[in-house]
Amino acid sequence: MLPERFSISSRAVWSFVWLAIVSAGTNVFGSWSSWSGFSLVGPLLTLVGLIGIVAVWVTPYRHHVALENVSFGACIFTVLLANGPILATNTYFDTDAAAFSQRATQLLVNGINPYSQKFTAAHLLLNHASDYWTYTLNGSYINQVSYPAGSFLLQAPLQLLGIHHLATDWLDLFAWLGAATFFYKISPWYAKWLAPLLLLASAFTFMYTFGGTDALFIPFLMLAAYRWDDFVLRQGARWVRWAGPVSLGIACSIKQTPWFCVPFFVLGIWIEASHHELPALKTALRYASFVGGTFFAINLPFIIWSPGEWLHGALLPMIQPLVPDGQGLVSIATHGLVHVVHPLDLEIAGLLALISLLLAFVYWYPVAKRAWLFALPIALFIPSRSLSSYLVDFAPAAFVMVLTTDRVPESWLNLKNKWLHYGSVALAALLALAFAILAFVSAPLSIAVLSYGSSSFNQVMNPVVMKITNNTNAPIIPHVMAVIGSGHPVGFWSPESGPQLFSIPAHRSVTIAMKPPLHMRPPSYKKSWLMEVFTDKPASLVTSNVYSWPYGSDR
Repeated sequence: MLPERFSISSRAVWSFVWLAIVSAGTNVFGSWSSWSGFSLVGPLLTLVGLIGIVAVWVTPYRHHVALENVSFGACIFTVLLANGPILATNTYFDTDAAAFSQRATQLLVNGINPYSQKFTAAHLLLNHASDYWTYTLNGSYINQVSYPAGSFLLQAPLQLLGIHHLATDWLDLFAWLGAATFFYKISPWYAKWLAPLLLLASAFTFMYTFGGTDALFIPFLMLAAYRWDDFVLRQGARWVRWAGPVSLGIACSIKQTPWFCVPFFVLGIWIEASHHELPALKTALRYASFVGGTFFAINLPFIIWSPGEWLHGALLPMIQPLVPDGQGLVSIATHGLVHVVHPLDLEIAGLLALISLLLAFVYWYPVAKRAWLFALPIALFIPSRSLSSYLVDFAPAAFVMVLTTDRVPESWLNLKNKWLHYGSVALAALLALAFAILAFVSAPLSIAVLSYGSSSFNQVMNPVVMKITNNTNAPIIPHVMAVIGSGHPVGFWSPESGPQLFSIPAHRSVTIAMKPPLHMRPPSYKKSWLMEVFTDKPASLVTSNVYSWPYGSDR
């Protein structure tokens, strides 16, 4: 009975894979205005998906391996058909990160150091560039390389081969397809269905295809997680042992996000070596040297070329005061549930949460060895920049780790005073909670919206009259934005008359009319919106009350 029971459960799961293909087909039908061929592709994918569901239930069990391979191939085919034509017909990038990677690669292949340039031409790669900039608390925006060199260096071969049209997006798409294929190949038989479901999930494929440059480090992080503890023991293929730290170094050379994984991997190697009575410190340092050596090998030409500019660009997201944004804890402020957030307090809370996770990883290693990559996004949920990509990027590698980690020790530390060690985990977590709470109290400003309106049949948002009160003992220069809908803010507002920047004296109020940036559309009828005011000294975000837009009714 066991094979039959397995067969039924397996068929049920693979039915969902084919149902996802049906869903992809019905979704692309609505994209026919981008490419007329979708009028055929949509029904074709839908029909293929429906036939696939039937095939799952009528194919004999002895052919299930072939059916799984066909199913995964159909998913690759679906992703290419559903997304490739859109990329081929798109004119602009959907994120500033993708546009900057393209621009940096263009500069590099022409012999110009990307880290020394301001990207004044990058706006040509974005439609209404102000809608896509990453803004700073001092009223400016990021206009230079803000990632390690791998973010654009790996794209250089495409440019040299003459592929220039949205090359960043194409590279990211194929990096994600490669990552999914690798995951499918190394997954055990009972989890083969995970790879196609991840591949068809909009949380990954849509993001990684249209501007989500994190896709480039995903396959390397997955390879780093694959049987990562084999590094300690001289068994298995040598390439597996050494590919892990080298791949982690490559991932770290593409984006800063994988940097947060490094302490866990190094500590894990140290623990594994100790458990197997090997020189723990030496083994951990050797692993770390491969990670760091790979990272610096990729970045070394740019470090030599311009060390200060490289260091500033590589660390920019961590040292530049960026505006709070994202789907994490900060959203309770950006959406007006509370009316202030202090970014520095949230960064400290996130760091303390990371320390708590590291301590828990050490003390509960037998439990945490497989699962820590699933827990790491908790620390990234807390800081003031907690974009959705930070919260899901680790999931593919986490699945690889869970499915390919075999040796888990039954016990690890023989703690003489368990409560002291466990208390350190709780203390770090409680301190993180305390700083997270402090981040949402004591606003330096008070703001009120006095009047607003629209014109041209709700096609244009009129200036908003605001009263801004300085609650501090020093002058403050405010920078104003608005939050409309689910998108991120699309540019700073400016005074209707007078200088672009104005100062509010200590314990004084200013009533001022602020006009929206170009291309900004008003909210739809009855949709919620609010105003944001940013300050860099002190670093803070203050929001108004949430308002319902009364204009634009069809009645």
